[in-house]
Amino acid sequence: MKFTVKIRLFLIVLLVVCLVTLVGSIIYRGNTFLSENLLLGFSLLFLTSIVTTYFIYQYFKRLVNSAAQLIAKKIVDDPSVASEEIFDELIKESSQVENDLVYFTKQTEQFSSVLSKMGQGVILVDKNYRVLFANKTINSEFFPDLNIGDKLFEKISYPQFKKFIEKAWNKKDLVREISGPISVKTVYLVSAKKDDLRDEMLIVFSDISKSKNLEKMREDFIGNVSHELRTPISVIRANAETLIANKLIKDDENAKLFTEAISSQSERMTAIVNDLLKISSMEAGEYPISIESIDPFSIAKSLIKEFKPGLEEKKLVIQNNLNKQTRVMADGAALKIILTNFLSNAIKHSPKKALINLEESSSSKGFIKLSVSDQGKGVPKKYKERVFERFYRIDKGRSTKVGGTGLGLSISKNLALMMGYSVGVESNEPKGAIFFIDIKLDEAKSFQAA
Repeated sequence: MKFTVKIRLFLIVLLVVCLVTLVGSIIYRGNTFLSENLLLGFSLLFLTSIVTTYFIYQYFKRLVNSAAQLIAKKIVDDPSVASEEIFDELIKESSQVENDLVYFTKQTEQFSSVLSKMGQGVILVDKNYRVLFANKTINSEFFPDLNIGDKLFEKISYPQFKKFIEKAWNKKDLVREISGPISVKTVYLVSAKKDDLRDEMLIVFSDISKSKNLEKMREDFIGNVSHELRTPISVIRANAETLIANKLIKDDENAKLFTEAISSQSERMTAIVNDLLKISSMEAGEYPISIESIDPFSIAKSLIKEFKPGLEEKKLVIQNNLNKQTRVMADGAALKIILTNFLSNAIKHSPKKALINLEESSSSKGFIKLSVSDQGKGVPKKYKERVFERFYRIDKGRSTKVGGTGLGLSISKNLALMMGYSVGVESNEPKGAIFFIDIKLDEAKSFQAA
């Protein structure tokens, strides 16, 4: 038989009061249990139990109703029934809740441990820049004096960081490299993401000083070596050309062949060094870029004239299908280098008597695609990104025959990025490749010309 909460409370209170009364009777009355006041005492005891049970029940009812409102998110229609049911349910589920709390506590500890082991500093701040959370890495690696509850910029004197955070509140999502404050060689990659619902911002610090320093060392090494190689290569090339031009070795055919090989390879080394210096200056931000309205048709026309000897040797034809009235926003010298590399690549890999097309087509709104298509072996899908890496070759054997520095496409990609554009390669059905650059159209001047 299942008793209600009321009956159970009444029986418990009655039992407790009876026991207290009996114990008191034994202590004060000895062995006399049939006193004339015993009936009155039990009546009062019963009445007291009812009153006590009522007040205890009312207390529990209010307590359980409050819990019910928190759990069910609504006020029940019949508190007397619902309270008992919810009270019983709370008792049954209490152990499960406790287990869940233990589980979530462990998960929180593990999450905090993972954040610390990642080596990234994590800070959570509110709209007043008060720190709501900071992991151990923040204190050990970044800001040792920063504690939860502090205002961020009261403990940190870091103007660059403060300016970054202020911008991030407006942009909602921002990533930037910030130098200092310990030294100019200290570089952080800082990301900030705003939560509009909670009006909070999560800030993540990553120390990239070592990688930046290694990158700087690599750039300096390439630049310095390239500069140092220019002079000896120039001397070798000049001497080889002098020997050939003055016919100082005319009687020895082998010596002539060797000298011509020295001359051609020194030319190739000169081209590689020049390209490396170009890339080095781009990476250092020293390569000048000036965006203006230019005419790609005229650039293509002059390039076809420059490539005429190579075209005649392989009996190739280049068709300039660019619109004479189209104008684009670009750096003239940079665009010329990009198209030069595309055309040079097409000439090298095209079979004899093939056709190379220079075309334009619409891209996304306000942009057009300038492309060079050939009828060569093409670029397999898995290599479409890698062909723009420096010195990367799809076919090592084929690259030996066609020559080149292996840097042209890498230079093209860097120049496009510096202008804010992108390059890519597609398949040219039924065979061949299409190298292209997406570039902004100067709509006003293009329409005026039309």
